[in-house]
Amino acid sequence: MAIPFTEIPASLLVPGQYQEIDNSLAGSVSDVKRALMIGTMAASGTATAGKAVQVRSADKAKKLFGNGSPAAVMAAEFLSHNTTEELYVLPIAETTAGTKWNRSFVIAAANAQEGSVAIAINATELSAAVSEGASANDVASAITAAINGAENCPVEAEVVTDSESNRISVKLTSVVKGVTGNYNTIEITSGAVGVSVTAQNAVEGTLSPEIEQPLKNLGSVRYHYMACDFTDARNLKALANELNDRYTAMRQIDGRCFIALSGEIGDVSTENTLLYAAQSINCPHIISVSRGNAPQHPAFWAAAWCAVLSRRLADDPAANTTDTAIDDLMADEFSFDDRQALLAAGISTYRVDTSGTVLVERVVTSYTENSDGARDTSYLDMQVVETISAIRTYINQLARKRFKTWKLARTDENFGAGSKVMTPAVWRSFLAEVYQSVFIQEKQWCQDFESYKDSIIVEVKSDSKTRLEYRHRPVLIGQFYVGAGLNQFM
Repeated sequence: MAIPFTEIPASLLVPGQYQEIDNSLAGSVSDVKRALMIGTMAASGTATAGKAVQVRSADKAKKLFGNGSPAAVMAAEFLSHNTTEELYVLPIAETTAGTKWNRSFVIAAANAQEGSVAIAINATELSAAVSEGASANDVASAITAAINGAENCPVEAEVVTDSESNRISVKLTSVVKGVTGNYNTIEITSGAVGVSVTAQNAVEGTLSPEIEQPLKNLGSVRYHYMACDFTDARNLKALANELNDRYTAMRQIDGRCFIALSGEIGDVSTENTLLYAAQSINCPHIISVSRGNAPQHPAFWAAAWCAVLSRRLADDPAANTTDTAIDDLMADEFSFDDRQALLAAGISTYRVDTSGTVLVERVVTSYTENSDGARDTSYLDMQVVETISAIRTYINQLARKRFKTWKLARTDENFGAGSKVMTPAVWRSFLAEVYQSVFIQEKQWCQDFESYKDSIIVEVKSDSKTRLEYRHRPVLIGQFYVGAGLNQFM
């Protein structure tokens, strides 16, 4: 038996005891799981727009991306649920030509009594004190101070006086330009006698920045889980293209991205509804979440789902996620028929328990049709693409570790014990061993060893001495979602 030494030369004559250290068979293979939030940064942020940066605290996120910006809100929400995965943020600069969402609230006061004004901004509750005899300007100033002093508040407040009518208003303006501000949910109500608050019509923000180039700037770094604030058709197309490309054999740095769709459930013919928006996505790597008309911002929803489910799936990509709680979201439950329609359209669903906690029901990808336009369920559940990706990554990493510096032979002959020669038979045995001992017994990602073993085809390419080609067909384990029984009593 020939021992393949790499450091001790065969011609060594000097007496002594020499041992090489080889770690190729030690340890386990794994990869660091990274999460990426994609959102708009405010002009006050100090980060470089379009360049991903690691974030480990909400305070750092506020400085980097601007207090109250979608990027800062997403980072803070992710970290509130998950500090295990490495968090990065891709800050997107505001569009130059865009405008900011704003809305004014007229304040009136006459013989004000002591009390308070309740403020709700994207379901975050604040309050402003009202003292006895307070003027409209006093109340407006108190509201403004409460809003501007809030942590990660997505709007800025100012007192505005109409010189002609002497009317006092509090004007709220989104901290960033673009349509993202249009999803802010603001309520201001007076709880003090003699004080009234009247909401005016909102002025919507316009335009969204483009994320195609910032996505390309990510380079070859792998981000396993992402959340994106942008849901317009142009940016979703850019996102799908990048994610599909990352999934290809030549890159293999794929990941899944969460987005939150807003509006009524509607239908495929009605714009600005969930079913209408879903039909144009069709990507196995984009996970659409049915936010509906929930009070929290879509960026908040996308980050929350990403944080909670990435922690659940990072260790086990085939894990059943049913009833996983996302305890800081607020929503009304869709009906059974609506949830069926959402799932069929490629939109993930949730239930709401008696305490109001949002519970994940089923996480599906937005891929629903093949290139011929026919219904395709091959990537229905997120666990499918997650497990397929994990299998590929595990085999690649273990093979690089175990078979580095090996030679390649076309024939399955006996090259002697301990030889580092790859043959079709060695590779077939390697796949079968990993499938049975790891993918079935250790991780429960797969099933049906016999059919898998029979599916393996391995050969050295006919015109090459360096390329081994193979085909294998893993049989993925499923999710126990539906139990259908016929109780046929007599």
